[in-house]
Amino acid sequence: MNKIILSLLLATMLLVAASPGIRPRADANSYPEHQDGPDFSIGAALIPSEQAKKMFKVDLNRAGYVVVEIGVFPAPGKDVDLYPSDFNLFVGDKTAALRPVSADTVAELVVGPQDPPHSGSPGNVNTSVGASVGHGSYTDPVTGRRTNGTVTQTEAGVGVGGPAPVPCHRYDCDSTASAPPPSQPSPVQTANTISQDLWEKSLPDGKTVHAVAGYLYFPKPKRKAKDVSWELRYENADGKMRLPLPK
Repeated sequence: MNKIILSLLLATMLLVAASPGIRPRADANSYPEHQDGPDFSIGAALIPSEQAKKMFKVDLNRAGYVVVEIGVFPAPGKDVDLYPSDFNLFVGDKTAALRPVSADTVAELVVGPQDPPHSGSPGNVNTSVGASVGHGSYTDPVTGRRTNGTVTQTEAGVGVGGPAPVPCHRYDCDSTASAPPPSQPSPVQTANTISQDLWEKSLPDGKTVHAVAGYLYFPKPKRKAKDVSWELRYENADGKMRLPLPK
């Protein structure tokens, strides 16, 4: 029985560790903007671009995104079913709603399209030829008898890649040669690092009975829309809320 309980606890810990999100503030009132409903409360804060630059592995403002911190606080005995698509950012009354963007989408835009791999150039094709002479026994193809004689063997090979390494002896090694520079991460590795960082800090989705918090990433409004009011709207089956976001 103890092993079963321990296994369940470990599974729960792994699920918690695999969930995104940040530590919620004390309550919804701890956020610059907040609203209380009968079943839950929401707090929101627009993160300044200079602050966001220090929080993530990529400059989101330069990439064309704004960051909104959101905290959701279910009432005692209630639950909330959260999805990023439940939140929209409205900038003025004459612009379309801005929807949050996934971490993968942001990472792909930052890194850019990936080039297909290139095959090796002809200069990287190596050939080798060798011959060996030895003594041994073999079957005479005419008489069918086993006989002794000299055996000659030739070998030829073709390889693709850099030149074969040359042995370096102690007396002819170049002591002034520096070690090769460390390899740089590939674009795919860079995109994965950015995506993982953004996802780990994003607002959790799904049903919850506990307070949760995280960030949502919205496309940055056009320059001409900066002087109008910003409003975060939440709407789903659990209710509707509007939170103005002072810039």
